[in-house]
Amino acid sequence: MEEVIPEIIDETTNNNLLIIAPSELEVKNAVFSLNHDGASGPYGFDASFFQTYWEIIKKDVCAAVLQFFQSGWLTSNYNTNTLILIPKTPNADSIDQYRPIANISLHLANILL
Repeated sequence: MEEVIPEIIDETTNNNLLIIAPSELEVKNAVFSLNHDGASGPYGFDASFFQTYWEIIKKDVCAAVLQFFQSGWLTSNYNTNTLILIPKTPNADSIDQYRPIANISLHLANILL
């Protein structure tokens, strides 16, 4: 299998650029690049909340991000996906008559709860 998949990223690039923990500024830039009008997560917190109250919550958000880079593990519900099937036609009764829509959102609010 490894012969078929090209190695695009070498070990040095991976260690120096990809798996290094982000700075507080990089985390802030990521939070502020989120669509502030986007849908909120299951707890009602959206990007606008994190952007508006950044000065209050930035230490907790950055700590959660750093925890991931140190442990390589996300707690449950940080990344939640909801799959919704929307009928393409009235009275749809088979899977090919539905359009799947995925609602994928990162729930940074979990660090506050």
